[in-house]
Amino acid sequence: MELANERLRKELEEELKLGTEQLCSHAWYHGCLPRKEAESMLWNDGEFLIRDSRSSLGDYVLSCHWGGQTLHFKIIRVVLRPRKGYSRTLFQFEQEQFDNVPALVRFYVGNRKVISDISGAVVSRPVNRSVPLRCLKERFSDTGQPPGPSKEEEAPLRRFSYCPAAAGEQILDGNLLRTKDRSGSDPSSLDQLGQRPSLHGAQSDSNLLTGSPETSPGDQDRTQLPPLSPAFRTGSDPVLRPSASVSHLLEGLGLSGSEGRLHSKAPPKPLRVPSMLMSDYCELVPKVPHGPRSHVERLQTEERWRGRAHITETTFGFLDSVEAPFPPQSEETEVEPGFERPLLETTSSFQLQHFNSLLLTPNNKPLDPGTLKHLKDIFATHDCHTTALHILKMDCQALRIIGVSKEQQRAMGVSSGLELITLPQGHQFRKDLLERHHLIALGIAVDILGCTGSVAERAATLHKVIQLAVELWRPVGDLFALSAVMKALQLPQITRLEQTWRHLRQSHTASAIVYEKELKPLLGNLNRAEGYGLRPTGNSVFSAKEVAVPHILPLLSLMEGEQLWDDNEETCDVLLRTLEAARFVATNTGAYQIRAEARLQGFQSTPELLEIFQTEFSLRLFWGSKGAQAERGERYKKFERILTVLSQKLE
Repeated sequence: MELANERLRKELEEELKLGTEQLCSHAWYHGCLPRKEAESMLWNDGEFLIRDSRSSLGDYVLSCHWGGQTLHFKIIRVVLRPRKGYSRTLFQFEQEQFDNVPALVRFYVGNRKVISDISGAVVSRPVNRSVPLRCLKERFSDTGQPPGPSKEEEAPLRRFSYCPAAAGEQILDGNLLRTKDRSGSDPSSLDQLGQRPSLHGAQSDSNLLTGSPETSPGDQDRTQLPPLSPAFRTGSDPVLRPSASVSHLLEGLGLSGSEGRLHSKAPPKPLRVPSMLMSDYCELVPKVPHGPRSHVERLQTEERWRGRAHITETTFGFLDSVEAPFPPQSEETEVEPGFERPLLETTSSFQLQHFNSLLLTPNNKPLDPGTLKHLKDIFATHDCHTTALHILKMDCQALRIIGVSKEQQRAMGVSSGLELITLPQGHQFRKDLLERHHLIALGIAVDILGCTGSVAERAATLHKVIQLAVELWRPVGDLFALSAVMKALQLPQITRLEQTWRHLRQSHTASAIVYEKELKPLLGNLNRAEGYGLRPTGNSVFSAKEVAVPHILPLLSLMEGEQLWDDNEETCDVLLRTLEAARFVATNTGAYQIRAEARLQGFQSTPELLEIFQTEFSLRLFWGSKGAQAERGERYKKFERILTVLSQKLE
C-alpha cells in the first residue's frame, strides 16, 4: 500500500508540474469526475472544482456550492475562424472571454466575480484532487458509477479542502500540492487575496498560441471538427435532461462511452430540446461586451488590444481592426438607452444674433473710438494675472473643456472639445477655434497699434502684453491663448515698429529678454509639436502638470489643410509628432479639465472684462454689427489693411 501511494504521489506531482496553461496541471481539475461524486465533495459556499462534461464531449463544467445547493455551469466554448486553416478557442461564462480555462478560473476566483447574474454564485475555494487524472478515468465508467475494487483502490478518492502549507513544511500524503511548484495549480493563493490587485489581466497571462492549425484530414476520425464559420459557440445552451414525453426522440442516438477516451468517429450533435424542460445545468446568458462609450476609451482599448496581440504573437488579421475587441452587433442587439448619434455641426457656434453686449451698442460701427478708450480703461484697472484668468475661463468654455452639459456631450458624441477636434464631425468646431485664435491676436495688435501717443506709451503697452504672455504660460497654463498673443507680437505690422522695440529693450529690459530668450523658443517648440506637456521644451522648465489648455493650433491647421510648416527635411517628423501630440491630448482630456477647474477655483470674474474675450464681442468690435456677418476671408483682408495703415502712421 505504501508503494502504491508513493507511486500515485509521484505521478500526481509530475502532472502538477506541467505548464500552467495546461488544464491537467491544476489540482482543482478533476477530469471525468461524475456529477454525483462532484456534489459529494462540495460542502461549503464558495467551494468549486472543474470537471469534464459527460453530455458534451470536449466541454468543461464548473461545479460549485452556493446558497446551500450545488450548482453546475457548463463553460461556454467559442471557436473563432479568422481565416481558413486556423482557429482560436475562447472560454467564457456570460461576459469576459479567456484564452484558456485556467485564466478564466483565476479571474473569477481572484476578483470574486459573479458567475451568472441569475444565480449570483461566487467561487473562492478550490477542492483539489489527491490522485492523478489517470486514476479518475479508470475508476469511473461511462455510467458515472465506480466499478468494483481495482488494484488502485488502496488510494480512495478523498476530499481535501485547500490549506496551503507553510514554507519549509513537509507535505503529507493527504496534501499533494506543492508550495514551491504550485504557481499554476492553485487559482488564487487565497490567503493573500486582499493584498492582490485585480486579476482582470488574467485573460492573456498564459501567453497561449492563439492560432492553431486545423486538424489534418487523417485525424478527422478521432475528433469532431468545428463548423467552418468565423465564430462558432459551443456549450452556450444548457443541455437539458429529457423527460419521458420526449424520450422517444433520443432513441438510437447512442450517446455513450467514456469521455476520457477517443471515439472512432465524431459523436452526433446533442439534441436541442424545448427550454421548458428541466435543465441539467444552470443557465448562462452570454452578454455582448459593452463597447467604448467615448473616443478616449476607444483609443485606450485599441492600444491595450494591439499590445496584447503583439505579446501573444497573434497573426490573425481581424485583430488589426479597430473594432476587433468587440463582436459585431446583430440586428436584434438592443441599443443602449439614451444613446444618440453625434450631430454634425454645420453652422458656427458663435451666435451673433443672440449676443447681448454690455459694452457695444446694438448697431455699433467698426473700431468705435469711444469703445476702444473704454476698453483701455478696463485693462488698466486689472493686473496681468487677473486678465489671464479671464482669458482662461473663456477659452475653456469655447474649447468645451469645462461647463459641458450632458446634452452637449450627447450631441458631440464625446465628453470634451479636445476629443471633438480630432474627429471628422469636428470640422465646424475646428474652424470656430481657428477664428477665435486669430481674433485674440487681432485684439492684441489693436491694443498696441491703438496707442497713438508717444513711443514710451507704446513700449509700456508692449511690455504689459509680454507680461500677459508670461502669465498665460506659467501660472495659468493656457497655451492656446499664449500662442495667440505671440502670433500678434510677430505680425508684420508689429515687428516693423523699430522705435517701439528699441525703447522696450531700453526701458523694460527684463521683458525684452524674456520675449527673445524664452517666449519665442517656447513657441517654436510648441509649433514643432515638441511641447504639449510631453517633455521639457528648450531651456525652460515645462511640465504637463502646468498645462490647463494645450497648444492645439498645429493640429487645427493640419486638420483643416492650412499651410503650417515650410517644406524641409523635418516636415515629416513634425507631422508625426503633431499626430502623436493629438493622441496625447485626446487621451488626457480629464486631466486638462481638472487643471482648468483648479486654476479657476474661487475666481471672481468681472462681467465687462469677461465679455471682452468673447468671440462674438471681437467680431462686433472689429467689423461692426453688419460687417461681422461677412465671409471670413474678406473680413481678414480688410482688417489687415487697417492694421497696416495704423502701423505706418505710428512709425
